Amino acid sequence: MDIDPRGTLLFHRDFRGLTGGHLKVWHYLRHAAASRSFRPRAFLTAASRRDASNPFLTGNPAWLMPSWQPEQADALFIAGLDWMAVPKDWSKPVVNLIQGVRHANAGDPRRGYLSRRAVRICVSGEVADAILATGLVNGPVVTIPNAIEVPAASVGTARRQTPLLVAGWKEPARTAAVVAALTAAGYEPEVIATRMPREEFLDRIAAAEVVVFLPLEEEGCFLPALEAFALGCLVICPDCIGNRQFCRDGETCLRPGHDPASLVAAVATAMAMAPGERARILAIAAAEAATRGLDREKQAFLAILDDLEQSW
Repeated sequence: MDIDPRGTLLFHRDFRGLTGGHLKVWHYLRHAAASRSFRPRAFLTAASRRDASNPFLTGNPAWLMPSWQPEQADALFIAGLDWMAVPKDWSKPVVNLIQGVRHANAGDPRRGYLSRRAVRICVSGEVADAILATGLVNGPVVTIPNAIEVPAASVGTARRQTPLLVAGWKEPARTAAVVAALTAAGYEPEVIATRMPREEFLDRIAAAEVVVFLPLEEEGCFLPALEAFALGCLVICPDCIGNRQFCRDGETCLRPGHDPASLVAAVATAMAMAPGERARILAIAAAEAATRGLDREKQAFLAILDDLEQSW
């Protein structure tokens, strides 16, 4: 029987419900399965949900560990507050996925971990700039632009049954204000105001002609906008820092202010847009999404794992 020469890369997750952050860690766990240097393992905390919403339960059962034993791993993969589970005397390599610009904000608990040594993967250039500006970062910083995975059956096949959709599940009160302003202006938008299963979310997006996204004002990378690009929607998405590389106003989407009046004006522009102009924006947006496939992200990560001992 052959002995696997690869080391163990141990992931840690406290899964209380599917978010973009959890989904991206799941992608990286799957990427690691193709590594020549490490084999992935993952630990789910006792408080983690164990139902159909948890993607970590859909992979290879051998990936899951029944207990958190970092001392048996050769390297750790952590994100967010997973640092709380890392022993203070840990001396082996750590790969730290940084998904938000808020990690750099004073008072954010994650800022305090920037001084712990790790190879940090930032999901956008804006995230890398933010953490480097603190002067606290200990270890290499690599930017791997966030990639998306959109079910192939959804791409280009949807029947556009929804003229206007507002997707604002992150801040329900703000979403209600925007919907009220749109309704007062004579529009009848459909609304996503709460989290829902990912497949249902993508189906709702795919059925829409125009999608108004309401991200937080500070995000590391707003993946739903890219997913809507891939699904052929005309996107309206305000600036959230981490979407600046792909949400380019008048090129891939419309990027108004966050206030209701600006969003209503953007909807009016979108609804009155000439067919040729709409086709131009949709084509550029689709091309942008096509550059964000998971394989490119995977190859960049595998290169880091192959060089982890040296870069560490």
